[in-house]
Amino acid sequence: MKPLRTLLAIYVVFLVIVIVTFKDANAIELSKYYKEPLTETDKKGIIAFNILQTIDMLQTLEIANNDDYYEKNPILGKHPNELQVITYFIVRGFAHYEATKMIPQKYRSVWHTYNIVYNYDVIRDNHNIGIRIGF
Repeated sequence: MKPLRTLLAIYVVFLVIVIVTFKDANAIELSKYYKEPLTETDKKGIIAFNILQTIDMLQTLEIANNDDYYEKNPILGKHPNELQVITYFIVRGFAHYEATKMIPQKYRSVWHTYNIVYNYDVIRDNHNIGIRIGF
């Protein structure tokens, strides 16, 4: 099972590289989805999301290195390795940023609020079961 997860992690990294490299390709007309520029509030929401996501990633790395805990995220599996965790959170950060730019301005405050509250809740739950971040 481990080689399959490693292969999946390599695939995800490859996919991210392809997306970043060819994101300006004209095969799909993406400009129709990016109608409104990011506001200062959007930028602050993205920063808050990424700060919370970084804390969640560090907690998930603690889970990955500790057999006393297991991960509940079905994408990562119960015992992901560090590469899988880091890859997942990098991709998630890019996806959140791009989705934010695509969402109409009138719905972005709901988007930011949901993501911040959700991430905070996950961090709090992890902390309550004893997962700590060590430096």
